[in-house]
Amino acid sequence: MTRTLTLTTGAFRDRHGDPATWSAAALDSYQVIGDIAPPPPLPFTHREMQAEADAWQASAAGQQRLAEELATEGHTIAAGIHRRGAQDARQHAQAGSAGRTTKRSSTAGDPV
Repeated sequence: MTRTLTLTTGAFRDRHGDPATWSAAALDSYQVIGDIAPPPPLPFTHREMQAEADAWQASAAGQQRLAEELATEGHTIAAGIHRRGAQDARQHAQAGSAGRTTKRSSTAGDPV
């Protein structure tokens, strides 16, 4: 059985650990790997990520408003659920504005 190893920049980092501890030769190797096999393009454009962040922020605001209404009506359990939902949505919004995601966009190849 022939085993083919595909060396990528990610695999190199996994194998060699923290880049701050790499030797000059390891840094050169990493750069060569990046030149030969560059990492795949990002799944979203910056504009798409900002739109996602805005949508998550709007969701967070709506859930927070609903949580406050439910709390004033005495529905504490439901209010807590929506507060947690708002917190999750704010975290997604922060990730979106920082450009961090692993989801593939259906329009990833489309120009924006």
